[in-house]
Amino acid sequence: MRPNWEVTGVGVGFSLEHSLRQRIPTESTSFINSLQRAEEWFVRSMEGYTKVAQLMAAHDEFAILRSFKALSMQNLLYLQAELIHLESQLRDLARRDATRGDRPHHTHDWWSLSQSEEEEGVEQWEKFLEIREKIDKYTESILKHAALSQLGRPTHHDLQFLRSWFERPSMGSFPLLGLDKKAWEAEHESDLVALNARKASDRLTRWFTDTVIPRFHVLLGERLKVRVLHYMYGRARITKNGQHPVVADFGNGIYKYEESTLQTTVYIITTVIASLLPLCSVVVLFLIDGDALRMGVIVILSACFSIALILTTNARQIEVFAATSA
Repeated sequence: MRPNWEVTGVGVGFSLEHSLRQRIPTESTSFINSLQRAEEWFVRSMEGYTKVAQLMAAHDEFAILRSFKALSMQNLLYLQAELIHLESQLRDLARRDATRGDRPHHTHDWWSLSQSEEEEGVEQWEKFLEIREKIDKYTESILKHAALSQLGRPTHHDLQFLRSWFERPSMGSFPLLGLDKKAWEAEHESDLVALNARKASDRLTRWFTDTVIPRFHVLLGERLKVRVLHYMYGRARITKNGQHPVVADFGNGIYKYEESTLQTTVYIITTVIASLLPLCSVVVLFLIDGDALRMGVIVILSACFSIALILTTNARQIEVFAATSA
């Protein structure tokens, strides 16, 4: 008879149940104990910033950070002010050199401007070199700020999960202790950006994701253990009876519903609605007697079609008008 055992696979090793351990040689037991100690050390090392970084690296929809746009803009304003003052100083030096008889070619010849033997003769060029360095920094800062402004905002669901993960003892358990632990609080919400923000979805998808799935998980999904969130270096427990929830290094009780599955489900719902609406309209109009009442129902059905189009797609206003008219 084959022994009944359970294997827990971990990034750097594995452990066997006590019942199996009694059946194997002492040398193997010592080896397993060494691996267990290595595992415990590895788990302990996954604390603080390392733990947060591993979570954000494994699932970049949770890579949510402060953008510091106000400070970035303040930096741009300071750089602009410096350049304005440097520009004014350069113009003053250019006017001074233009009135000097021994510098007639400064405005027409770069060599005479940059290679003057007198100290005053090269002041204009040295000032321009200072401006060149500053303007490169200014331009680079503008481009970086523009790129930062293009980053998307995190979804409400992702931000709430991250906050919950930080606070729950079974998950993040307050991994950060400094002032930066407040970076994700509500007062900074408008300044947060997601490095890989989820693409904008239609209202039906958002409602399905934010309302239906959480309720489904509480009522049924968690009991069925629908899908376990496998994190980087997380533990995968496998038994004869199937897959159990992950006891992950990022925390217990975390489940993942595949986004592709959700999109497929919403797509099926949308397709069914699109197929039934015209059919229902025909049936309703067939059952109604009287032209006046039939015209009123047509108006109501057209409004229902427009509402369905708005809720289930990201169609623009002109596209809604065109579809309704057709």
